[in-house]
Amino acid sequence: MVRKGLLVLVMAALVTGGTFAVDMSAGLGGSFSATFDSFDDDDGKMQARLIGGSIFAMFDATFVEASIGMMFGGEKWRFDGEWDDDPTNLTYLTIGLLGKYPIDIGSFTLFPMLGIRYDLGLSAKYDGEDLDFGETSKADSMNRFWIKLGAGADFPITDQIFIRPSFLYGINFGTKDIRDWKSDDSRLSTFHHGLDIRVAVGFRF
Repeated sequence: MVRKGLLVLVMAALVTGGTFAVDMSAGLGGSFSATFDSFDDDDGKMQARLIGGSIFAMFDATFVEASIGMMFGGEKWRFDGEWDDDPTNLTYLTIGLLGKYPIDIGSFTLFPMLGIRYDLGLSAKYDGEDLDFGETSKADSMNRFWIKLGAGADFPITDQIFIRPSFLYGINFGTKDIRDWKSDDSRLSTFHHGLDIRVAVGFRF
């Protein structure tokens, strides 16, 4: 699924790049991120939320933005209306690819965005100790594949330097452990979504 999505966006970039002039740029940025998971079956409801932030590098070719970064956050669970007192501290490597269509407004450029992101779990710690995943693995418990959509804008500072704020909303398909859990329990329904508020500084080549 990840490979097919990447291939589609890369092919779209090649087609549009062959039709229109392509501007190349790169930059560094940071983001605020929030992820929400809900679980509902006959026994009740559970919720999880991951609040954190990230640092990332971006590479832009007019109609495509690729990014790689590190995300850090604290995850809490709620059972029977009570949130955990202490969060589980999670670290991810994030790899994203977004298609975008720039619209020249005059003093700045606005663009809708649609693409994918893969979150690769690197570590999970609770109360300072590595989390024990039991019979499963770190990858099966943490890795997620996202579909993201939103909008961004480029505000020029000089002819080469610009600031890029962007807002993305996404849904993901849950971790492999969650998908296996749903396969084993037909009564279970889940929903996984989140948002990113990002700001980056870019440099045009």
